[in-house]
Amino acid sequence: MERTIGMELPPDGMWHHAFDSIEPGGSEVNGGLGRADAFREIMEEAGVAPDRIAVAVVVHGKAIFDVVNADRHAAEFEGSDHPNAALVERILDTGGEIWVCARSASWQGVGDDDLLPGVRFAPSAMTAHAELQRRGFSLNPY
Repeated sequence: MERTIGMELPPDGMWHHAFDSIEPGGSEVNGGLGRADAFREIMEEAGVAPDRIAVAVVVHGKAIFDVVNADRHAAEFEGSDHPNAALVERILDTGGEIWVCARSASWQGVGDDDLLPGVRFAPSAMTAHAELQRRGFSLNPY
């Protein structure tokens, strides 16, 4: 089936887009991380240069266990082989940002040593979203 895309994306445009993740993926891919990765891929397929795309994911609630190291992930989701570790690495390797709510982390007993490399804490999820919007990121509505 053929589909003609009528939306033109200007070659000099910048797309900074943020995603929220509160629902844990557990033994499945985390939805917020998956959408962020898909956004970058779709934009590149549409002809947007990779250096004109920026994604960020704000992680809070139980979803923080999707961006922790393998040992901590396995302790939370027994039997899971951590399906998000490679996805986190890919997002970060392509210039993306992943911010964890420090308040949620405190509630869940998650510290610096628990996070996957490159994942960072923000004071709160609200603060992270406010800062990303201040920096020009739009917020994905779902």
